[in-house]
Amino acid sequence: MNDIAKRFQRDTADHEMTVLHDDGLYRHLLFHRVVRKPGEKLSRTDLYWFELITAPGSLIFQGDGESFVFRRLEDMFAFFRDSAWNGAPNIDYWAEKLTDGCDRVVVYQQEMLVQQVKEAVGEAKLDGLLAAVQEEVLDQLLDDSNWDRKLVDDFRFYVNGDDKYDYRKSPDFEFWCPLEWNCTGYHWWFLWACHAIVWGIAKYDAYRADKAEIAREVRDDRTRDAAGLE
Repeated sequence: MNDIAKRFQRDTADHEMTVLHDDGLYRHLLFHRVVRKPGEKLSRTDLYWFELITAPGSLIFQGDGESFVFRRLEDMFAFFRDSAWNGAPNIDYWAEKLTDGCDRVVVYQQEMLVQQVKEAVGEAKLDGLLAAVQEEVLDQLLDDSNWDRKLVDDFRFYVNGDDKYDYRKSPDFEFWCPLEWNCTGYHWWFLWACHAIVWGIAKYDAYRADKAEIAREVRDDRTRDAAGLE
């Protein structure tokens, strides 16, 4: 289970579903945290609440953060059920179905750049390199893609420090094409929302199954009554 999946599990541990509307492909489901304080009734809180709203051809996720609108099939619950990976979000594919494109949910992630910096330094195995990178690059990062990448791209290391003043000397180490490194990933809230969709649909399916079972039992009781059976 990845970090976002674990976080979602923690964030929704006390959540319950309220069905606000359920008419074919028109659904409005509210998921909210419910807590019980000693001596008090259950009460709703707005911490990490979210809603799933569907109409033919679209699903809206909205809640305690940005909202997302997906479009693909007439029944979007069926789309998300069928395209999930063994019950887990199919992130890349689902991002393609956002009505306003996936660019706004893909963000620079500094930790990815730092990881690649450390890997390159570890492979070089040059005395003094790690300290120089720490001082001139890692300690200067601002979590800004352009600034951070330029720091890495401009870095040069010379085992003999005086060599950097001699234009005839080549550096003993420099990062290879850091401007082309992939340092982006999906925003955590979008990942959280995708987990919410999977979890919310599962809750809804369980609700519908329970409702169908109750209806079946009522029909059976009526059939027995009509037949004069005990």
